[in-house]
Formats: sequence, structure tokens, C-alpha cells
Amino acid sequence: MMRHYELYIFEEDVARQYYGQESKLFYLFLEHEKARGSQKEILRKQIEYITKPIPALFLQQKLKQDLMKEEGYRKKKNTHMIEIQDRDSKAELVIGADALYITADGSFDVETIFFEILRKCEPTFFAFTIEEHRYGWLKPIKQEDLLRTTQV
Repeated sequence: MMRHYELYIFEEDVARQYYGQESKLFYLFLEHEKARGSQKEILRKQIEYITKPIPALFLQQKLKQDLMKEEGYRKKKNTHMIEIQDRDSKAELVIGADALYITADGSFDVETIFFEILRKCEPTFFAFTIEEHRYGWLKPIKQEDLLRTTQV
């Protein structure tokens, strides 16, 4: 079964504020997905306000640099593909202006390759899959980081 993920980069203060309340963030995206007309526009503006633009050039370079040695890696414009033949698995990552989109099939290892690279690039990547209602930070905030910011 194909898996579809969307990944957004959150503003750091929003990530800290909603740490432990990730479901609220997920449901904002879920509502946006279902909404129509002016409601959809309002939710889109809320999402834009709490997320950051995707640093496309930086991510392109980082992905290419880290994946060059992978045997089944291919790149075409904003799309990066990994295919693991012996596991009959493949994943595709598309870099958009506001989000990254990953489609994967087969073993979960294949999207994990992308997740591992991305978590090193940005501390507040939030990934979710609407179909499966799964969501979370690629790099969870450490407790000491939380304490440091709440004491200010």
C-alpha cells in the first residue's frame, strides 16, 4: 500500500508551544484538507503563518550530497527517488515551495532514508499522513531545549 506524507517546517516558537500537543497541529492540516471555499483560505493562511518556506536549494544540495552513494538513487528537477531493488521498495520526495511530499511503497526503510537526512537539515520538520492519521516531529525537541526556552 502506498504511503503519502506531507512535511512542513514550523516556526521554532510554534514547535515549542505545541510540543506534546502535536494532534492540534495535525488536525489543523486535516481540517484544511476537508475545508471548502473561504474556510479553506482561512486555514491556509493560518498554516502559512506558523510554518516557514522550504529552503529548496539547501535541501536539494543536501539530499543529492547524502544520496549520491545510494545505489538506487535518481534525481529529476525537484524530485528525488530511491529504489531498493532487493526489498521491492521505492520512495519519491518532491520539494515544493511550502512543503515536501513523500510517496513510498514497500519497506518503511525507504522513507526513513529521507527522514534521516531531513532531520539533520531543520530542527522543526513536522511530518504527517492524512490517510493513516499518523504525525510527528522528525527531530523531537529535547526536554532541556524546552526548559531553556520556557524560562526566558
